[in-house]
Amino acid sequence: MFSVTVSRPLTVADVVAALAELFPPGTQLVLQPTGADVPDDTGGLWAGLEPTEDPAWPLGLVVHVYECDLGPYPDLRFAEHIGERLGVDVLCGVDPSLVDVDPQDPYYSLALVGGRWYLASTACTRLWGPYTVCDADGFREEPGDEPVKLIRPVVVDTR
Repeated sequence: MFSVTVSRPLTVADVVAALAELFPPGTQLVLQPTGADVPDDTGGLWAGLEPTEDPAWPLGLVVHVYECDLGPYPDLRFAEHIGERLGVDVLCGVDPSLVDVDPQDPYYSLALVGGRWYLASTACTRLWGPYTVCDADGFREEPGDEPVKLIRPVVVDTR
C-alpha cells in the first residue's frame, strides 16, 4: 500500500488511465471515491480518492497493489508516472534509505515538483492542520496555513 498527494484535482478517468499505463495489461483495477471501504475482492489493484483541506495539494490517492511488482519504491514510480503523464506535482512518503531523515517524523515528504525530487516539509500546512500547540501561555489552536516547503533537491532512483 502507498499513498501520494497531488497538486491539482484529478478526474477518475485521469487516475484510471495513469494506473492502466503503469500496470500490466489485464490487471483488474478498482477505483473508489472518498470514504469507500476496500472491497473483499479487489483483484490486482485498488485505489481510493481522498480530498484534502489544502488547496495547493487538493487530492490524495491511496493505492493497494496486490498482484504487481513496481520495484522497491512503488509510490515514487507512480509519482513520476503521473507527474509526467498528468502534469502534476506529487508528495510521497520518505524512505530512510533514500533520504537521511527520521522516518518517524510525519512532516517530511519527498516532493516531485516540476520533474525534480526534493526533500520537503509539510509541517504547519493545511495537509496536517489545524494544530493544537502547547507553550508557556497554555494551549492554542494554529490554523496550519503554511505552504509545503522544499528543503533541498535529492537524488531518487525509483528502479
